[in-house]
Amino acid sequence: MSMEQIIVRVPSGKVRVKEGKCPNGCSLMNTDKLMSGKPAVTLLLRLKGQSGLIHLNPYYGVFEYESDIPLEKGDVVDMFCPHCGTSLMTEQECQMCHAPMFVIHLPKGGEVRVCPRVGCQNHQLTIVDLEAQFAELYEDERRPMM
Repeated sequence: MSMEQIIVRVPSGKVRVKEGKCPNGCSLMNTDKLMSGKPAVTLLLRLKGQSGLIHLNPYYGVFEYESDIPLEKGDVVDMFCPHCGTSLMTEQECQMCHAPMFVIHLPKGGEVRVCPRVGCQNHQLTIVDLEAQFAELYEDERRPMM
């Protein structure tokens, strides 16, 4: 089946990752760490020989995070699953700064790709099953009609 690309612009904070996973299927959602009142996306990061957890705001386009280790603008971190240790890094380069992107897998084959350079806000949301993915990502009261 051939796939077509549709570009949809969504205001920051309107779409939320409710079920993010690593390539092995481990949940990356942390119900013990809330950001904007919802479970954070929690990843293991490595930078310059240090490892720690980073908690990402689950709302798409909201770049708030909390990290166990200090991060400076321009740092490029490596991201891993905090449960099984699998790398989340991809071969795809950021179109803005050329750092390798990392991926969070979504239900129904969707994914979020994010640049791991601190301060770069390049990210991409890929949706395979549009109706099912919107049902997962959008808050019920904000879901667009299909």
